[in-house]
Order: sequence, then C-alpha cells, then structure tokens
Amino acid sequence: MLKGFSLRGVVLLLIILSIAISEIRFSWLEILVGRYLVVTNSHRPESGNVWEQGRLKQVATQTLEQMATKKLTAQREAREATSLNQLIESLATSQGAMISADQFKKLYSKIPNSVARSIFSPILMLRISAEKNWERVYLEREDAQVGIYLLDHGNNVLTFTTLADNQIRATANNSPVMTGTLDNQPQFAGRIYPADRFFMALSSLPTDVQQAALPQPETILSADGNPTRVGISDEVQADTIRMAIEIETAEGVQILFANGQEWAVWKVRQLLEPRLLKSTRKKRRWPDFRGEH
Repeated sequence: MLKGFSLRGVVLLLIILSIAISEIRFSWLEILVGRYLVVTNSHRPESGNVWEQGRLKQVATQTLEQMATKKLTAQREAREATSLNQLIESLATSQGAMISADQFKKLYSKIPNSVARSIFSPILMLRISAEKNWERVYLEREDAQVGIYLLDHGNNVLTFTTLADNQIRATANNSPVMTGTLDNQPQFAGRIYPADRFFMALSSLPTDVQQAALPQPETILSADGNPTRVGISDEVQADTIRMAIEIETAEGVQILFANGQEWAVWKVRQLLEPRLLKSTRKKRRWPDFRGEH
C-alpha cells in the first residue's frame, strides 16, 4: 500500500499544507502583495476608472477647499474693514459678504452725510433699528454695481439699495489727507480761494446751508496747522461736490478733502464770485410784459 508514496512526495505535501495553513492564519501573502503595490505605486500609470474617480475626487476636494478659503478670507476682510469703501473694494465680482447691523452702522456713520443720505436715509435706518428686526447686512458686487441688503433675523429683506460706480467712489472720500498743494490739483484750477474768504462767506450763510456745504468741519479743526486755501471742484458725484482744504502744518503743506452738497456749495461760490449770482439772476429774469396789451 505504501509503495505508491515516496518520501519526497510526502515532504512536499506537508510543505504545501503548512504554507496553506500559515496563509489562512496570518494572511502573509496578501500583506506581501500589498507592500509590493505600495512600493511600486508611484511607477505605475494612473489609468482606468478607479484612478479617474480618485483624481476627480481629489480635484473636487481641492476646489471646495479653495472656495471655502476664499469665503473665509472675504468674511474676515469684511469684519476687519474700517470703512465702507474698503469693504466694497474687497468684494470680487459675483461675490458677497455678510456683516452685522452694528458694524454697518459704524461704517455708515463714517461716510460724509450727503453721500450717506444717497445710500440710505438715516431716519429709515433709525426706524428699522427701533423695531429691533434688523440683524445683518449683505453686500454683493455685480460688475460695476454693489447691492446692499438690510436683513432681519430670518434673512428677509427689510430694504435694499444699489450703488452705482460714482456712489462707490464717493464713499472713499471720507476726508483723506495727502501731501502737496492745490496748485498740483488740476480739478480745482480756477476755483481756489483764500481760506479766510471762504470761511467768512460760509459763516454768513444760514446754519442748514453751512452744514450741507461742510458736513464735518470738526475734521478740519482736528488737523494740525491752519487752513490757507480752499479749492472747489466743478464735478458733481452723487449730488455732492468735492472740496480741498490746503493746510499749512509743521511737516509741510497738506490737503484735506471734504464733500459738500452741490446746492450749498454753489451758494458759497456765489458769495465768493458775485458774477455767478448776477448770471443766475439774469437767467431767471422773465420779460416784463406790463403795459403791453
């Protein structure tokens, strides 16, 4: 019976059985294959449906991360903005930013009164605040325009406005200061007056005209030095006219910019240049037909 079996065959059978048992128990063959695949992974071409699905998943993850990063960056810049113009300038096309109502009120209060009124009526904003419904503000840029939406607790729009390009530029004119003289500012050429004459003319007008022509005189008072000349632009932006007050300081001559309502600034100019007043009266004079029948 045992003649058909050789010792070599028995040994080979035992070896095969031990290998099979050890593989079943320790799964060393799968481990070796896995380690080989890991080592040679970078040298194999990325092809096939599995690789393509993995690549698409990686691209999608990176895109979402970039979008999330941009959104977080935009929100951080919006929260850290110190002026409405800075906030608007940080918005990319088709991008929005959400800020609290309190922050918007602070930014709004820094805008010259004449420009602020062209955006939202301060009385309207006070009414909305008093009703305790106003929670946040959403700003969104679309091409050259920016939409501003006042929202309640449920993100319902309480009121909104759209700023055109000229209104956006006007929000930047919050009395900035620059070094130089009015002689280097061509937009004021031919309309530069001694400061004492300008303020004398302004002080002779009614209080409401003074406030409309120079909404924030305290800004000029707080500047180091004394005003020497005042320039008035002839360009109208959002019903306001830009003015420049030249100030002589210890560091040199500086220019402080301000915005006044067009009608009020025009009254000051009429006092500074009487010919303008005469020209206006001539235009308004109607023919006298008395005695003609």
